[in-house]
Amino acid sequence: MKNIIFDLGGVVVEWNPKLILQTFPGNPDLIRYIHANGFFSNYWSAYDKGILTREQVIEKIAPLTGCSVEDCNEFIEFVKVSLVNIPETEKLIQELSQRDYKLFCLSNMSEDFYEYLKPRKVFSYFEGKIISAIEKMVKPDREIYELLLNRYHLKAEESLFIDDLPANIQAAQKMGIHTVHFTDKENAYQEIKDRLKTSQRCIVESV
Repeated sequence: MKNIIFDLGGVVVEWNPKLILQTFPGNPDLIRYIHANGFFSNYWSAYDKGILTREQVIEKIAPLTGCSVEDCNEFIEFVKVSLVNIPETEKLIQELSQRDYKLFCLSNMSEDFYEYLKPRKVFSYFEGKIISAIEKMVKPDREIYELLLNRYHLKAEESLFIDDLPANIQAAQKMGIHTVHFTDKENAYQEIKDRLKTSQRCIVESV
């Protein structure tokens, strides 16, 4: 295993829609609409894919929710600033970098959110970054995994992908990429370490 590929939301930075809805201090009518209709449904997916800008998302959802443009913008900003670093993952990334693994990120994320996050030190450890809104493609579509492998000349069998969503994990597995489903943090961190130990042992035994 030479390449470690990280999802961002839910793996490198916190992503907790339920908590966001519980703690948003703005217009309660907006929260009631989201509860009843999903997390802005297809509009958020289009935002992540770069099909819609933040302003265009707000223009579409404000009439649907009956809330003001200002209220909707406040909510999106609240979501953005909720993306705080997960300290344990940040520490793991630093350790893996010191052990000479090649590190990458592959994330469904708007360009607006990525611009907010990318100055953080943790991003300096990634040799390559694939962000859905910039590439105009999203997980779990096969093309975004192919882009990652081809752009950075990675071999699927030498790569480990870490993500919190089953569909994204399954898509990577179909490409021949090793995976860790990042649900319970402690178990996921241990599984990552175990996978890498097994990989190193196999290399030694084959020499």
